[in-house]
Amino acid sequence: MLSRFEGSSSPWRRGPFRIQSKHVVFGQSYEDIRIELGAFRQKSRVFSIAGAGYAARTLAAVGHRVTAVDIDPRQLAYSKSRAEGEPSRLGTVERVLALGRGLVALAGWNRGKLEAFLNLSECTEQTEYWDRWLDTPLWRAAVDALLSPSLLGFCYAGPFVASLPREFGRQVRRRLRRCWASHPNRSNPYAAALLLGQPLTDPDPPVTPIQFVCADAADFLERAPRSSFDAFALSNIGDGAPPKYLHRLRSAIQHAATPDAIVVSRTFAEPVSDTAENCAALDRSMLWGVVDVRPVSTLGKGDAPCSIC
Repeated sequence: MLSRFEGSSSPWRRGPFRIQSKHVVFGQSYEDIRIELGAFRQKSRVFSIAGAGYAARTLAAVGHRVTAVDIDPRQLAYSKSRAEGEPSRLGTVERVLALGRGLVALAGWNRGKLEAFLNLSECTEQTEYWDRWLDTPLWRAAVDALLSPSLLGFCYAGPFVASLPREFGRQVRRRLRRCWASHPNRSNPYAAALLLGQPLTDPDPPVTPIQFVCADAADFLERAPRSSFDAFALSNIGDGAPPKYLHRLRSAIQHAATPDAIVVSRTFAEPVSDTAENCAALDRSMLWGVVDVRPVSTLGKGDAPCSIC
């Protein structure tokens, strides 16, 4: 389905990578669903980006009525299969991360050190271990090189790379340490997923049926009846998107939302200011610069910390 608005189509139509892969893009989730679970009112009608299916299944497991939308038919089919209980598979993102883990292992990160670190549950001890054994000059140099625009540009599409913050490697390293200082590793499944590639535990089965739709988010929401949704789980759909598409998406969300709807969106970008809406420090998946939680009525108003807002 091509956009009806010239110059305002989603960057996710082709996916984030330069070359089309035979694999799904995302094999698992990198977003702490506790943010959405805490923000959404009970039994909300939720619009969710389908992604790897984890968010949709988790939200439906506690009684939310979820509509999961993805522009990529292969990703949508995978999301649906995961929500129905099929096992996870490696996506392109997981394969790239596995390659990165193999390279940083050359900087002295062995499995024994990582398992000992992930078994810690006291945040002060975690930061001390991190500073002494893992945050080495060689590792910092490796991460900064791997996350430099020149190397990322070999894999990822130009608009997506351009949307990342300057010194992205340094920003990611800072976000990691923020997580170790705030969340016990032993009870953080996202830490083991990132550092060891360990899959997340599947959520409970849905108690409400999930509607899966293959569509562009803005296209779908523009056509939805008014006040169709009480909540929106948007992932990082705004990363790499042109301003015209972001304007379309905001307008479409406002059209389809109830007056008191809650919107949760993420971005790799750094926040433009410190705001109460930014819950990035609470997200145990640790990679995001902004995890924005706000009422739909404030979209596009004030000094918003992310592109969708």
